[in-house]
Amino acid sequence: MLTDKTKYHFPSGYSKWQSLLRSFSFLKNPIQAITGNMEKFSGTYTVELNGTGKLILTQDPDFISYVLRENHSNYQKSVLSAQTAARLFGNGLLFSNGEPWLKQRRLIQPGFHHSKIQGLYEIIIRTARDFITGFPTGEKIDVYPFIHRLSFSVLIHSLFDIDLSAQTVEALSLSFTDMQDFLMKDINQPFRRFFYPITKEEIHIQQKSESIRQILKEIIQQRRASGEEHNDLLEMLLNARFEDSGEVMKEDPLIDEILVLLFAGHETTANTLCWILYLVAANRNIQEKLKSVVDRISIYDSSKNEYMNAVINESMRLYPAAWMTDRVALKDDQFGKYSFPKGTIVIPFFFGVHRNKAYWENETTFDPERFISGDHSEAKKIKHFFPFGSGPRMCIGNNFAMAEMSFILYECMKKFTFTSTEKKPEMRPLITLRPRNLFLDVQRNESITKQ
Repeated sequence: MLTDKTKYHFPSGYSKWQSLLRSFSFLKNPIQAITGNMEKFSGTYTVELNGTGKLILTQDPDFISYVLRENHSNYQKSVLSAQTAARLFGNGLLFSNGEPWLKQRRLIQPGFHHSKIQGLYEIIIRTARDFITGFPTGEKIDVYPFIHRLSFSVLIHSLFDIDLSAQTVEALSLSFTDMQDFLMKDINQPFRRFFYPITKEEIHIQQKSESIRQILKEIIQQRRASGEEHNDLLEMLLNARFEDSGEVMKEDPLIDEILVLLFAGHETTANTLCWILYLVAANRNIQEKLKSVVDRISIYDSSKNEYMNAVINESMRLYPAAWMTDRVALKDDQFGKYSFPKGTIVIPFFFGVHRNKAYWENETTFDPERFISGDHSEAKKIKHFFPFGSGPRMCIGNNFAMAEMSFILYECMKKFTFTSTEKKPEMRPLITLRPRNLFLDVQRNESITKQ
């Protein structure tokens, strides 16, 4: 066990050599490894890094809330997550820290208010309906590729409500997927970096990043030159002005923010939608109830429907797209009986707190009713639930994501019936919690077929 002889009092955990030996099991299955350690160390433990300090991993909701919310000013994104991603996606809101982050957040936040997002509903619904008509049907359909393309299409049209060529959309989608996959491998398999000078993989992916930036640059310049107004996210970003100077964003920072919206917006939503369909397919009674709800309401009302939101929330509880995050302490700090120096990285383990039986009854059961309002509703236990993070850095696009998922789920239930197969999907915990081998039987609803 780890013993610390300094003035600091870390949680129990592993020494440097123990951590090194256990890193292989972590790389193989990080969620399984962390979950086992959480059980061993009662929800919070320490890992000692080789010459670079210590990590504290926790699924204590009070500790998580302290770091993300109550004492957030003492924490920022670590170099590991922020600077690595910024190489490809720029210094947008998701990857910046300190004053630059605060300035950008204040600039962009009003555009993602619920009332503003409602102005995008028509674009989201139109895009989703057009795309979902091509949902593949039959037995053992791998739904992830389709849902991934659907989510990207919705987001790209919400950003740019213009007629982009199919070639442009396809080029953006393929390059963006390659960039995300490279980033996930780069963070989770750092040994690959030794081979970059030989494989030229890093050079090739940087070229794709520059290619995307050039496409976005041309779209922005065409929009500015046209003088036309559009009801899309690009228009919101173009019109946003800094409080202190009244100036608009310059071109490069604007492209950075668009890249962040694409990065954070479509991968997380696509993953969550896949997990929703998997859970609904495996629970026929819940699917039938959801279909009955869909039959009684319009698609526009689905984002406000209590049961629709309960299904989405319960899915995000069991399979949070952001299954963990990280923060680094800027100054020495303490929480409860623990104390630690500046530079310590704290890892909130959302997956663990969402499935902790201390906070959730029947913690591994898919039960949307727990999020239905009432005296005993577990929805009130908001401090145990982090689907979009918490505090000032809480996901800025949460209203957009909830509306998009509601509309897509509505259309899926209206048009199709989903049945689980004997093959259980695997969790692929990369930057987001991606499903692998998620095969479902998909059949078009009889009433739709006859129309």
